[in-house]
Amino acid sequence: MNYPKLAVSACALIAALPTLKAQNASSVPSASRGASEDVIQLSEFSVTSERASGYRAQSAITATGFGAKILDVPVAINVLTGEFVQDVAGSIQSEVLRYVPGVNTSPNYESQIVIRGFNGLQSYRNGQYRRQLYSTWNMDRIEVIKGSSSIFFGLVRPGGVVNYITKKPVFNDRSGDARVTFGSWDFKKGEINANYGSEKLAVRVGAGGIDSDGWRNDDFKREHYLGSSLSWQVFENGLLTIDLETVRRVNQDRESAAVLRSNSRYLYNNSVPAGTAPRAWLNANGFSTSPTFDIFAPVFTSDDPYGRKVTMGKETYSFYQSYTVDLEYVQKISDRFVYQLQANFAIDDFEILRSIGGDQEPFADGTVRFRFGNFANYRDSYNLDNKFTYRFNLGSTTHTASFGQEWQRVFQDTPGWHNPAGQFQDGRYGAFSVWNPRTQALRNAAQERAASAETWNIYRRRDEILAGYYVGLQSEFLDGRLRTIGGARYNVYSRDSYYERTVTNPEVATPKTNATTPLVGALYKVNSNVSVFATYSESVEPQLGSDADGNSLDTVEGSGYDIGVKTDALDGRLSGTLTFYGVKREGIASRDSAREVATQRQPWFIYGDTEESQGIELDLAYNPMNNWQLMVGYSHATKAETSKSTQAARVGLPLSGFPKDTLTAWTKYDFHNDRLEGFSLGGGFRYSSDARFASDPNVTAEVPSYTTVDVMAQYKFKAGGHDFVAQLNVKNLLDEEYREGILGGWGDPRAFMVSLSTKF
Repeated sequence: MNYPKLAVSACALIAALPTLKAQNASSVPSASRGASEDVIQLSEFSVTSERASGYRAQSAITATGFGAKILDVPVAINVLTGEFVQDVAGSIQSEVLRYVPGVNTSPNYESQIVIRGFNGLQSYRNGQYRRQLYSTWNMDRIEVIKGSSSIFFGLVRPGGVVNYITKKPVFNDRSGDARVTFGSWDFKKGEINANYGSEKLAVRVGAGGIDSDGWRNDDFKREHYLGSSLSWQVFENGLLTIDLETVRRVNQDRESAAVLRSNSRYLYNNSVPAGTAPRAWLNANGFSTSPTFDIFAPVFTSDDPYGRKVTMGKETYSFYQSYTVDLEYVQKISDRFVYQLQANFAIDDFEILRSIGGDQEPFADGTVRFRFGNFANYRDSYNLDNKFTYRFNLGSTTHTASFGQEWQRVFQDTPGWHNPAGQFQDGRYGAFSVWNPRTQALRNAAQERAASAETWNIYRRRDEILAGYYVGLQSEFLDGRLRTIGGARYNVYSRDSYYERTVTNPEVATPKTNATTPLVGALYKVNSNVSVFATYSESVEPQLGSDADGNSLDTVEGSGYDIGVKTDALDGRLSGTLTFYGVKREGIASRDSAREVATQRQPWFIYGDTEESQGIELDLAYNPMNNWQLMVGYSHATKAETSKSTQAARVGLPLSGFPKDTLTAWTKYDFHNDRLEGFSLGGGFRYSSDARFASDPNVTAEVPSYTTVDVMAQYKFKAGGHDFVAQLNVKNLLDEEYREGILGGWGDPRAFMVSLSTKF
């Protein structure tokens, strides 16, 4: 499909609609645009929950760089408000993002999300790229922008981005809030925030912590949060905001959760010689065209045959520590001209101890061969962005131009083992050994790592630099009925690698990218309640890995389009977006599992793949009554596959971890009568169709379809002159056993959460 021609044709059709619909012009009040809209307000650069009504947000900041009405922007936008985050008791972002159509999360690996079929690190905090999906500390709202957003974001995946916005201090206000939560598996969480605001200076401070066990073997989580933000009106039209945060988390590494796979002809076949790998046996017995893995392997005990509660070894862990400093200064130079400075410094330190190697591939007798690996990355990032926004009129039309520069530098230090062959080995490993999960106790990861002769005796430093220069123009024609957005971004990316000593397998090719990514879109208001829109964009992204010989991966080029309808009907009680989308990524390097098995080295890649996804997304927010809220999300993929590859067997393979259909709903009803005043009931469900476990011809195992149900009850009351909210959440009410995400990990069983919150 020719994406550019399709989008241009759609935009031309939209531009022609004023002629076709001239007879309806009187249905759109010309007063929708007023003189006040021609003047830039400082508040446009700080969208908060105050602009949301319950679960329905009216404006977003991520797609355009400043506050804009969602219904006026030709981009598919989903916003999850702070109230919704609290009502679903989401302690991590993935628990909330599950309700966004086209977005899939993983219970095992919190950083990875799938948007429109494409998996990656696509998370931002206050508009600055972060590599981790955080817990929901101090979170005001989450904005999900579909498509590449290629003007205001740099090297991104074309499926979309997730940007969460923290709560900001409030002027002329002295207040606070606190919340404590207790739940299943000895879950304990506490959070407190305080705001002190005068006329020109406001400060917000917060702290919190989590201490919890879990339902898996040796499962645990320990986390603390400390944050502070300051807003200072330096001048009458100048606002300085500084945001500080640190998060420290230690938990059992969930990538060590058991996700074993095998072949039905091979597993428990007594004719297979001991120690023979599945691929070797299949090839030798006339099954060379059969997939290596076609089932999840039931090799554990009879009460848990698929290892739902099993972790591959004791004392595995994932450690994460972050420090963040955000600085933003907005200066209104005139009524139409604004300068914005954003700077960010962040430290993200990781260390992981987990199972690795053959741990997903049991032998025919059900034994598993694996070892433990210890990995770490220490990442320092620096950002400096400058942006100018200018609003002007040409005749009866209004235009807002944005132009600016972004710069980011990232140092990533990775400790490794300088092996006897002079190679750099990422991490350090214990010895391979065979484990029988039915008869033997769990192995101890820390002990086996300590017994290894390998130590961290070398560092690799990656130095990444990203610069972007962009210009964007948003325009209004025909008294605001026709709105367009367009622009381009010039991206410059480079990465160099350095080692403490000479290695025989350095990253011999350092990726460099110079590319321009355009975006064009238009929205036409058919009447006061319905708008149609179309958008086309392109993206570019480096592939940051390298193969076992140190060869870096090529740049991926992406493109995508959206054609849809937005509505705001029934006096604002019904709003939503229906979108047909198409996304393509070209130049992808995919893991070559067959070569990895044959050589016993990893990673190896197949180069030059193209992946595509197309589908329909529906997002609706409906208030049947003032005290009743309903959210519905639906996605249907009409295409999600590898459409081109240098290996013919890969063509047509479904994208991994991306179900064809998902349906979610959440509702909340507030009782307004004398007997039940203060009570609220809510709940929802998530349905997912089955999904391919991996985009690999050697793996045909599928994650089965599932439906989970959550419920919530609230009671609002006063005590001691303060407002309190008591809340009960039951997650996975029916205790559904299900897998989800790109790794096929088990979702959480039924859990109870009780919380008490107050404002002071």
